[in-house]
Amino acid sequence: MIELYIGSSRLDTFKDEDVNINLSLQNVKDIGKLFTDYTQNFSVPASKINNAAFKHYYNADISGGYDATLRQDATIFLDKELFREGTIELMSVDLKNGLAESYEIVFFSAGVNMKDLFGEDELTDLDFSVYDHSYLASSVKTGLEGQGLFSGNIIYPLISPVTDWLYDTASGSHNPENIHYHSGGHSHGVFYYDLKPAIRLARIIDAIEAKYGITFTSTFFASSKFTDLYMWCHRREGYMFKEQENGFTATKIDFTAATGFFNIGTDTTTIQVANSAIIWEYSILSSQDYQVHFFVNGVYRTSRSHSGQVSNEQVYLYGLSGGDQVQMRFSPPTNWDGGTITFGQVICEGTTLSGVGLFTCSRLTTQSFAADVIVSDQMPEQKVYDFMLGIVKMFNLVIDPNSRTSFNIEPLDDWYADGVNHEITEYVDQATTQVMRPELYPRISFKYQESDAYLMRSYRETNGGRAYGDLNADFNFDGGELNIESTMQIQKWQKLEDVDTAGDFVNFLVGKSIDKEGDAYINQPVVFYSATTLNVSAYPISFVDENGVMTSVVGLNHSCNVNDRLSSDITQMITYGLEVDPFTEQSYSQTLYNQYWVDYITDLYSTERRIYKMKAVLPMKLIYEIRMNDKLDISGRRYVINEISINLRTREATLELLNDV
Repeated sequence: MIELYIGSSRLDTFKDEDVNINLSLQNVKDIGKLFTDYTQNFSVPASKINNAAFKHYYNADISGGYDATLRQDATIFLDKELFREGTIELMSVDLKNGLAESYEIVFFSAGVNMKDLFGEDELTDLDFSVYDHSYLASSVKTGLEGQGLFSGNIIYPLISPVTDWLYDTASGSHNPENIHYHSGGHSHGVFYYDLKPAIRLARIIDAIEAKYGITFTSTFFASSKFTDLYMWCHRREGYMFKEQENGFTATKIDFTAATGFFNIGTDTTTIQVANSAIIWEYSILSSQDYQVHFFVNGVYRTSRSHSGQVSNEQVYLYGLSGGDQVQMRFSPPTNWDGGTITFGQVICEGTTLSGVGLFTCSRLTTQSFAADVIVSDQMPEQKVYDFMLGIVKMFNLVIDPNSRTSFNIEPLDDWYADGVNHEITEYVDQATTQVMRPELYPRISFKYQESDAYLMRSYRETNGGRAYGDLNADFNFDGGELNIESTMQIQKWQKLEDVDTAGDFVNFLVGKSIDKEGDAYINQPVVFYSATTLNVSAYPISFVDENGVMTSVVGLNHSCNVNDRLSSDITQMITYGLEVDPFTEQSYSQTLYNQYWVDYITDLYSTERRIYKMKAVLPMKLIYEIRMNDKLDISGRRYVINEISINLRTREATLELLNDV
């Protein structure tokens, strides 16, 4: 007996209606795609119970009715036992003589539900507040040096978003781009505002679990091959704050005295207005450069930049509605160097366009700008689902749902290793077996997102168009090309050559997010390893703080594309193909392809590989127990499951299997 629920409401079903469900997670028809269980379209009657559940969807005149644009949580029970959790999508309603007769629906298992759960949310919507920190040179330097911040969950990698750094040990070289440390009266090197933070990928996973109330069970996510990976927080071209228009989280001005407001409520930073248009006139006492910003209902409206004291500055705010909330905020200028911005007093007046006074407000006590690095504000522009997809495409991960909120995630080989064997010969009708060859592609391309940073572009131009880290696997078949493309980018790291002593290279790596024209470049999210530290005392790095004071950096977090600095300890590269690590000047066989993809591809293209289609009638116990990573034994031959289609009413199944090679 099939029982179908939307939420806690059990739907009526047709007695003889077939419900065919397709089970698949990893499919040779498209090895780069995520699959999940789903049913073919089936119908349920337009009964009183079902009409209530679907809120008479056929009647468009019902206000607040059923929202068919969203899938609804659902469960399938077989003989009173839970079979699958997931969602239902309403496809259509069939009418007969103007009356509803049936609803056509599709059931999707929890794998698709995870994508629905994330929706259009981006990484910046996740909560990383526990890692927020003061924007001080001392914090940045701590993040640059070996220990990092927050137990190493936040580091500041040596990646330049603006400057084309060089290293020149000549004592008279004071080029601002020279990051060599030597004493003298000139400030040059890595300025604290050059650097941007990076966050462990494992902490992004934590934030996803917390926001959506889900759990990932994964030995891989707990392994150092994953926990030592970081994402660079590079959201805007150029510096994190310096020269960024509205790059700061502006500070709300807290008015300590006010009269004539329509309503100020308990929040003295917010004025609730009554008029559709206001002339906002303000005077500010300060001796510094700063910006003033206006927000309406939390949305940015306009800004003014000032140098020192300003009197009777006017801002016209049009298109307001009664009850709109207006805030006045301030922040440093775009070329801010990190110094404190302080206001002595702020006095504001609001009038209608005809000059009728609306309110007067003031703050006579000092208020200062306190800059913090809000990590969520600095996260790259990427959807949460695309982040997960990028990790899947790197490490060939399988996402196997246990429920709507619980998922197992492991590399494909490990996932298969956790499967069990089932002997099903007695249930299979082998008289009608069909044997086919798998659909093969003459080229499988493993790619990262293309980077236009000049080091990456130069590599591409000198390597026949192949990007650093990418790999093409070519086979002698006819057909099209299949791309396995991560949503991430990697860096082409550089070991700087000493300008003064040609042929002598430093013992650390730098990254540069600069295009061939020398301009700042915004890339797709960049991932890298930082698993160890370096002693760079032989090639000290100059670090310049807010006051232009140079100090020496002699310890450095080692940021690169391999998971260690010693050749003997390297067990993973995050390139798909074989590349030279610029630090050790060696290549390593432990690439993404060799570690996570080669076995699957080799089996797929084996001359012994076949696809078998068979019919079977499976017992209920097996339908409950079978998992997609299990293997099926039939007449002495072992098979890997590619796809199973089961009629849940009759238990008849079509098995699409791969011989285990």
